Amino acid sequence: MHIYSKKDFENTVLRNYDSRRGSILHAKESLSASGELETKSLGHPYFEDLAVGECRAESMVMVFLDLTDFTGRSFWDAETEVVDLAHAVLSGFIETVSKFGGYPLGLRGDGLFAGFGPCKNGVPAALALVACAFALDAVENSLNPRLKERGIAPVQARAGLDYGRISFVRSGNEEHSEINPLGFAANFAAKCEKKAKSWEVVVGEGLTGLVPNDANFVEHNDSPKIYQRNYEKKAYKYYNYSWRKVLEHIPGIVEELNGSSSEMIAIF
Repeated sequence: MHIYSKKDFENTVLRNYDSRRGSILHAKESLSASGELETKSLGHPYFEDLAVGECRAESMVMVFLDLTDFTGRSFWDAETEVVDLAHAVLSGFIETVSKFGGYPLGLRGDGLFAGFGPCKNGVPAALALVACAFALDAVENSLNPRLKERGIAPVQARAGLDYGRISFVRSGNEEHSEINPLGFAANFAAKCEKKAKSWEVVVGEGLTGLVPNDANFVEHNDSPKIYQRNYEKKAYKYYNYSWRKVLEHIPGIVEELNGSSSEMIAIF
């Protein structure tokens, strides 16, 4: 049984990059590998049957997995090169989220928006954290050395996550519509991602409650975020996640996930 690894991530990214760049050596294999991504819409199967205007809410872990400093890269490098590399790395992010039991929900420029759940326990939260750790490690320590060999500047990544009640609503009309996930957890996960520096994972207070007694959460220097309406103030904390400390557990988690429901596996 094959166990998904950093090398698989690297190969997926480079195949898709070579396909976009028109590499003769890899083109046939790349088109086959990337065709499935191009013909299937991103989203969560629990909500695909929603009619226009219909809404369904579930407790979810929301994830933003993002490439950093791509604005600067797009200033210096040719547009086609930046697009090709972003496309390729995002294909790896999509694959990783899926391999760890999550659902790629949409692309946001040079980042991926994803969801884990619905949550009946803390397993989806742990898997979301592990997926982000895997992705950052794969980019930093597997993909980047190969990019350097090709004379391509390395890429950087970061992630933001939170957990809470999310409403999925199909917005649009009968001709054009899409599923739009709305809720505080999605909004705060996006804020966490913006707060994260390269090679950091930042998470909201809601998610830490799903994984209690985890010493890998360290309250962020800028925490808490204060929300005020009229004269009422409320604080909401957010944390840095020490993702490198969980890397040793990832091979065993991936092995358990092969053919198993996420609710049936043990985390750490």
